[in-house]
Amino acid sequence: MSATEVIAQLQTLPPDEVARVRGWLNEHDEESPTLLDAIDQGLRSLAEKGARPVTQGELEQKVRQWAGVSR
Repeated sequence: MSATEVIAQLQTLPPDEVARVRGWLNEHDEESPTLLDAIDQGLRSLAEKGARPVTQGELEQKVRQWAGVSR
């Protein structure tokens, strides 16, 4: 089924069924509202505070911290 056909079918559904489909799509979307909010927050922080270069070692240390792994 094509996207055009799916959209045509969605237009025939009652609002509560469209809401169920929308909910399912939101749950399975890689760009969830939470992810988009986090990206926006990071961009605001970058604009406000600027950026600084980091070494590979600093980056590796941060990733280990975030992942909960220490060496």
